[in-house]
Amino acid sequence: MTATARASETVRCSGAAALAERLYAENSRRLLAIARGNCASVEDAEEALHDALVIFIERFDPDGGSPALPWLMLTLKRRCWAIYGRRRGLTEVLARAAADGSAVKEARTVEELAEINERAATLRRELKALRPKERRALALLAAGYSYREIGERMGCTPKWVDHCLQRAGAKLRKGAMSL
Repeated sequence: MTATARASETVRCSGAAALAERLYAENSRRLLAIARGNCASVEDAEEALHDALVIFIERFDPDGGSPALPWLMLTLKRRCWAIYGRRRGLTEVLARAAADGSAVKEARTVEELAEINERAATLRRELKALRPKERRALALLAAGYSYREIGERMGCTPKWVDHCLQRAGAKLRKGAMSL
């Protein structure tokens, strides 16, 4: 990339950043209401809004003719849905692991199936017992993020992510022992 191209990219990004800052200042309550309406928790809503603003700064073209606020609102909704999908996917994967899909196929009686369902319910309770940051770190890990990427998203170091995931794993193993 030439110096001129880098300079024009910097100007475009700084223009988008200024526009994002202005949009957020003028519409923060509205944007947070949209995020909270489409996310399961306040933490997810704040993450979605942060991600949407970053995407806006990186990808929005002020000269492209698209209105900025609707573009940002649509991006925000999409980020909320993506976060919800990752959370839901993690819960389903962990519930299937707890129920051991092969055991479901091999269950011969209603009692065996009930036992498997009870194990899955126990794991869901164990997941709810985790701290929000532990659940979030687990969800990001299940979504394929590296420790470094999880740390960047959560505003912490990869070492902290490692400790957080170790604590969560220990809690889940402890809960699994009672199964």
